[in-house]
Formats: sequence, structure tokens, C-alpha cells
Amino acid sequence: MVRFSVHSAALLTALVLVGTALAQSSNAADSTGAVLRPTEVDDRFLPNQGAGPRFVTDVKTSIRAQLAIRQGKISSVPVFLSSFTYQDVAFPFAMVGGAPRQGGTTEVKTQLIPLSMYFDGYADANGEPIVLDVNTVLPQTLNSPNFRNAPYDTEFTQFADAVQRAQFSQNMQPDWHTMLAAPQLLRPIIIVVPRGLATVYRIPSGRIFAIVDTDFFVSQLNTIVQAQNLDVQALPIALTTDVLLARGGKIQNCCVLGFHTAFDTGQSGDSVVVQTFIWASWIDDGIFGGTLADVTPLSHEISEWMNNPFNANVVPGWAFPNGSGGCQNNLETGDPIALFANSGFPVTIDGFTYHPQSQALLPWFQRSARSDAARGAFSFPDGSLLRGPSEPCEL
Repeated sequence: MVRFSVHSAALLTALVLVGTALAQSSNAADSTGAVLRPTEVDDRFLPNQGAGPRFVTDVKTSIRAQLAIRQGKISSVPVFLSSFTYQDVAFPFAMVGGAPRQGGTTEVKTQLIPLSMYFDGYADANGEPIVLDVNTVLPQTLNSPNFRNAPYDTEFTQFADAVQRAQFSQNMQPDWHTMLAAPQLLRPIIIVVPRGLATVYRIPSGRIFAIVDTDFFVSQLNTIVQAQNLDVQALPIALTTDVLLARGGKIQNCCVLGFHTAFDTGQSGDSVVVQTFIWASWIDDGIFGGTLADVTPLSHEISEWMNNPFNANVVPGWAFPNGSGGCQNNLETGDPIALFANSGFPVTIDGFTYHPQSQALLPWFQRSARSDAARGAFSFPDGSLLRGPSEPCEL
């Protein structure tokens, strides 16, 4: 889905668009004089339209890079290599951090790119342009369980680390941790969304969200990645607020809330340089219903990145446990639970209750009859979501 290759002309166009957005007046009319208003919808609009949360993963590393990953000959975020066996077939995997049996703390640098969205042609009741400004949620994001410690069954720690400690509880040293450093904030960007490439909605609470054409957003993200100073040893995160992606910007194809990817960028000695990357959107309460809110998408992608940083970890084919149909054969820990109405797990920090998403644990993918994870669980922190191992599914 995500291809990080652009031309210099595209970069120039993006910078011009940003400048145009900053220079525009409060008159949001297009060249014909027509002004668009957000479509008023109720709190059940998305589920009533059959729209649900989706998270996309695609392999963008070269065959050379995939071989180098298996050989441990890459320059990227720190990883350890291991494997498991199912029906006499070995399934190797690479995960972020140090090996659980060796113990110690691995801290991974992070970079955060704030992305705000300006919707050309749209205005509110006062004639002001519609902008989904990510800066309004940036402090809460930085204070969220993704970067702050909170109490879990496995320890007082960050959310993704708590998940890792749960699934390796029988195989780790007590001091084993995989932590994210406080993000380095990169240059904020405003993306101008041309008329026709998005539809803007308002729910009764007054919150606004937008369904944006996937191809347009990804093309802009490609440009932004080229312009930012990304650190290959860090995890760069592009963050938006209340931005949902769909092909053609259509409700029928909605809604992608995040993705993680990896792509090789060159050679360093005998190692292939591989950059990992995440995009996720903060989602205001009430847009989807259930417990999907605030950092649910970001936590989904961070845990999946930690368990499958290069999108190369293959597991036995598994069926979605919520009855939605379809199957996958990758180690994507968030996907099996994403469509559960109670996928978000409440975690309160400084008086605000966040909803990071519960994750499927490694024993679920290994199809173990009994889980060796903390408390014999197949999902964490909510162990009630997955009661047994994955069910086989033919791709």
C-alpha cells in the first residue's frame, strides 16, 4: 500500500500547497463560490454504513533486505531473532528489542511528525476553514501509555512493553524491557486536501472527522518522508487527528486508521539499511463507538511494529476470531482484536483515560493448546478477548 518514492517536483508541489494553506483567508469557497459544510451525522453513522476500523500492512522491503533480516545483517532499529515450530515447520521471526533470555532494557528512539489537514472548499458555520489540527491532541498523545508508564499485570511500564513482557513471561529475565524514548518532534506539516478527495463529517458532540482518499494521503506522506530527517535507528511516527482513509474517500471503503511499513534505503558495509515507519490517527471519542478512541490506532501500530517491524514475520494462517471472515498469515498482533467492540483497554494517566488496544499474544499465533504467556492468556491486557489459540485458515 505504501510506496516511499517521489520526485523532486512532487516535493515542490507539497511545499507550495502548505504555503497556500497558511496564506488563505477564512473564505473557504472554491473558484465557483460554493462552500461545503460538514455533513451532520449521528454517533452510529460509521457502523450503520458498514464501516469498521482497518489497519494495513504491506511488505515493502526488497528480497535482498528480507534475506539480510534473516541473517541479522541490517542497519535499523535493534531487533532479536527467534523462531517457533508448528507441525514440523519452522517460523522464524524478528522482534524489536533485545532477546528476553538475555535481559536488560532496550530503548528505541522515536520521532514524531505532526500532520494537520486543511480541507479546501470546506467552512464551518462562521465561515472559518475546516482544519483537523493535530496540535490539539499532541500533548495528550505524548502523555499517553505509548510513552508513559502505567500499571499492568506484568509491571508498571509502557503499554507495548507490558504486552511483550506478558507474552515472554516464562522466557525472560526479570529486568527485560523494550521501551520507547520520548519522541523527537520533527517539522510539523499542513496538508491541503483538494476538493473532491475528502468528505468531512460532524457528530452531535461537535467533533469533526474526515474520510480522505487513500492514494492522495499516501502520495503526500511519501513526499513528507523524503523531506524529513528520519533516523534509521529510530521509529518515526506520522500522527493525524480524526483522519480516516478510504479508496476514493468513499464511506463504502472506510476506514483505515493506521499502518506500519518498512523499506530499505541503501547499504552500509555488508548490512542493508532498513527504515521502519508508522502512521496512525488519534480518534476522538464517539466517532466509532465502543472503546475505540484516542490512542487505540497508535497503540495498535506500535505493538505490531514491535512484534513485526519489517512486516516479514510469517505464521500459520489464522482466521479472524470475531466472525468477520477472512484470514491472514502474518504476526500482526493487533489485527485479530481490532474489530472487537471492546478492543480498547482503559488506562488512566494524569486524570485522562486512554484506550490502547489489547493485543493477541505469540501463543495465539503459535496455536499452542496452552499458553505460556502471563496468566495463561492468549490476549493482553484483556485476557477475556481470546480464550484459546487461533483457528486455521487457508489463504
